[in-house]
Amino acid sequence: MPIRQQLVSSFTEKYRQPSFWLHVLLFGLLTAALWPLTTWFAQTANDQSRIFNALIVLVAASVLLVRFGGVTVTQPLELNASARRALYAAYGLLMATYLVPMVADAAWARLLIIPAYCCALAAMVRFVFGEGTQRLTRTVAGTLCAFLLLSILMEPLDWPLRSMAGQWSGYVLGLFGQSTDLGLVGQEAGPPMLILMVNDYPFHVASECNGFGVILTSLLLSLLLAIYRRLNVFDLCLNMLAGVIIGFIFNTLRIVIIVMLAPSQMEHYHLMHEIVGGLTYWACLILVWVSLNGPTRPEAIK
Repeated sequence: MPIRQQLVSSFTEKYRQPSFWLHVLLFGLLTAALWPLTTWFAQTANDQSRIFNALIVLVAASVLLVRFGGVTVTQPLELNASARRALYAAYGLLMATYLVPMVADAAWARLLIIPAYCCALAAMVRFVFGEGTQRLTRTVAGTLCAFLLLSILMEPLDWPLRSMAGQWSGYVLGLFGQSTDLGLVGQEAGPPMLILMVNDYPFHVASECNGFGVILTSLLLSLLLAIYRRLNVFDLCLNMLAGVIIGFIFNTLRIVIIVMLAPSQMEHYHLMHEIVGGLTYWACLILVWVSLNGPTRPEAIK
């Protein structure tokens, strides 16, 4: 039976039951309590294209897991055992977010709202579609939690990643016989600029060059696949390290290609910049997905 018909049939059967509306009320209250985080995340994704692109990739990866992962819809619109556990965890973490700072000086407690948000999302999906989504929701919720936490670190990691991108790009360009020099150039207003000189051509290693977008997305994909495959802690760490390394390599490759093409493409520099960036970004993610055993064909239901 199609999913829509299953949902309609289940709703027709349960909408007269008080317990059903009590469960809906619990999810409604949770949604209202977590709505500020939803609006913050939506605004951040709108302001930062790197965050928005990573979110698109995460959604696309989730669709692939649904398509090839053997997800089944069983007993929808029911607060099954796994949905109940996730719901209790969401309420517990949400209460801790507000109660812990009252009794202790723990600024980190505010971050508990992020796992609370992810547990609430998992509980809601399991309630609507049944326990057959347990593996999928565990995978997506865990990855989304890491995504939201890493999004907070984007600004602190900007300069370290930019410096590494400039240094490694300069090193690779030097292997091709190019003359390179990396340094800071002060500005009257604002922070100094990181400039990579290549054969007397100045290239601004801007915030967009730090590789946070492609590194973050590669890291998230590797984490998603590690959770989905139920890897142990050691293999999970290896997966994430591989994702970071592949992302860093492709970001360096992107900068090198842009710098090498720039002298002959100055009239179309911005177009060339976007094309090279797009090609290396998606090539990196495809490599991460394939090399880390992302599903590409239907799997047996587990």
